[in-house]
Amino acid sequence: MSEEKSAEDELKDATWVWITRLAIAASLVGAGYVGAYMQYGDAADLRQENKEQRDRIVDLENQRETTNTKLAKQQRDKEVCLRELRDLKKAM
Repeated sequence: MSEEKSAEDELKDATWVWITRLAIAASLVGAGYVGAYMQYGDAADLRQENKEQRDRIVDLENQRETTNTKLAKQQRDKEVCLRELRDLKKAM
């Protein structure tokens, strides 16, 4: 035989079902936040890695500038030498 539930009992059951669902959802969201914080925290490691990479970029830019300066100086010296060679050929 089936038991007849009153409207009040059905309302209580439905309320408990939704309260349970909300509690489970809140637990899952909270666990997600805790897991993310445990994995990344305040990102101190990432901050340090970022600083190292920025320092590396600055070093590479400095090396590039040094190389470009050397190249420009050598090209200037080459043109001076070629000019002197032309002048000596004309003198002969």
